[in-house]
Amino acid sequence: MISQQNEHQLKAHPYFIESEDIDKIHTLFGPGTLDSNNKQLALALELALYSLFCSFIFVMILLPTHPVAIQNLFPNTQLNDPVGLMIWIKMALFIASLVPLFWALHQSSKRLKGRLFLKRHKA
Repeated sequence: MISQQNEHQLKAHPYFIESEDIDKIHTLFGPGTLDSNNKQLALALELALYSLFCSFIFVMILLPTHPVAIQNLFPNTQLNDPVGLMIWIKMALFIASLVPLFWALHQSSKRLKGRLFLKRHKA
């Protein structure tokens, strides 16, 4: 019975590594971003980063500010300073939201710089 179990060995198939799209990922962050093949991918990345920034800000705005509402958010926790805790949470969310915002702005500036470069050389 043990010899029968050893006959069926599992094989790993590297489908993801052999994929054609994996070769395009490194060009998103390099000088080849403005190639026609990567424009849609770069724009999708840029829009996703802006939406991530907006979701951080949206969650930060939705969090309560009144002590009773904050205490109801954490019902089984004894909070000495619920407003201070919420300020720390909102500050952390705001700082975390700056990363995707600046990365998206960097992607936008690369895209716009490429458009201006193409307009100058076509004219």
